[in-house]
Amino acid sequence: MSKLKKRWMRQSILAMSTVIVTGSILCGCSRQEMTRTISLPDIEDEGKGISGIVIKNIQEYTYGGHSEDNLRLAWGKTGSNTAIQLRYEEEGYVYRKIDINTKETISKEFMDDRMVSNIQIAPGGRYVSYEAEPAKKASPELVVFLAEEGEHIVLREWNESLQFFSYIWSDDGTKLFSWQDGDNYAFSPDTDWCVTCYDMETVKQDSNGGLTIEKKEFRMEGNGHAWRHVLPNADGTKVYVREEYESFSDSKEKEYSENQEIKKKKAAKNWLIMPEKQEIKKLQEYADEPVNPVKYTKKGLYFQKEGKLLLVENPEDTPSVKELFRVAGMEVNICGNGDHIFLIEWMDDLQSMQLSGVKLEGTEPTAKQALYKASFEGGDCISADDSAIVLQGYEYLENDRCNFKVMELGY
Repeated sequence: MSKLKKRWMRQSILAMSTVIVTGSILCGCSRQEMTRTISLPDIEDEGKGISGIVIKNIQEYTYGGHSEDNLRLAWGKTGSNTAIQLRYEEEGYVYRKIDINTKETISKEFMDDRMVSNIQIAPGGRYVSYEAEPAKKASPELVVFLAEEGEHIVLREWNESLQFFSYIWSDDGTKLFSWQDGDNYAFSPDTDWCVTCYDMETVKQDSNGGLTIEKKEFRMEGNGHAWRHVLPNADGTKVYVREEYESFSDSKEKEYSENQEIKKKKAAKNWLIMPEKQEIKKLQEYADEPVNPVKYTKKGLYFQKEGKLLLVENPEDTPSVKELFRVAGMEVNICGNGDHIFLIEWMDDLQSMQLSGVKLEGTEPTAKQALYKASFEGGDCISADDSAIVLQGYEYLENDRCNFKVMELGY
């Protein structure tokens, strides 16, 4: 997902029960905390007489701190009126669940005192995944923190410090997916790679009192340096995967003269992973040039190309592409059902962030509606599900102070 402005400040128990599937076979200063709730009127698409996106309320939590605070904010489970705060303090990273009405800390847990990176708070805030470097060795490890239990599980350790991974949570916050980056030139382009699913619903205690979790590895065939996209559906039961090679556009040219074997290696590939069935299905190609997949939903696969948003209907069998509307210069977020599209754009000389929405009736989009606008120095979308969209942002104040905000827009 493209980031349009300064982004949010950047950021032992072994996992067990592995299943491997081969893709080629199965083709500081005083701080303040504030909340506010805003009710908004219904909005209608006047041009078509169709109800658009109706924002029922906005709940906002603000933490006043310093610009150097290594802070993460998220929203708790929908309807719980809680916010999640993850901040580096004297003892290390501390996780807090906060009641947004009383501003009191409901629970507080120590998370980790090591250097960490790639922090991701799962939707709902129950889990936090991150990479950490053990004190006695240079190689990192992937860890998931179970906030309610105050426990950690080491999901994976690797020896190559130059090996990089990407991660994404399913919208319901129950499954974490991990995969090796394909554009890392420190490694052979023909090295096989895996998409790994960690199912948090399988966490259980073993006979020694430790925690275990089931993981499933889906092995993909390495075929050159490539851009890799992994997009789970809302509950993580289906996962769309695309590997697009750097010479993909060249291989689509009619006058391209290399032999078929070389052309095959330079093509793009698409798969559908079904973790519960432990299967991989090869999908047909739907594009003739590089694209940016955005979201895999019940309506189909959304992707961006040349500043436009498009929808692939029926991507699992016979893909059909429909062009929707232009989204150049916008960050696109889509709910799991695929019928609510949210657009973030920067206005007023990049001093304001505006959230707009488009509703789909079938495959026909309604007019774009402005849903929310605020003064921010930076921000983005945390999550968009079928009942709310969660945003985060920050604004600089004087004397090196900063307001960090997280807000839920229910619809």
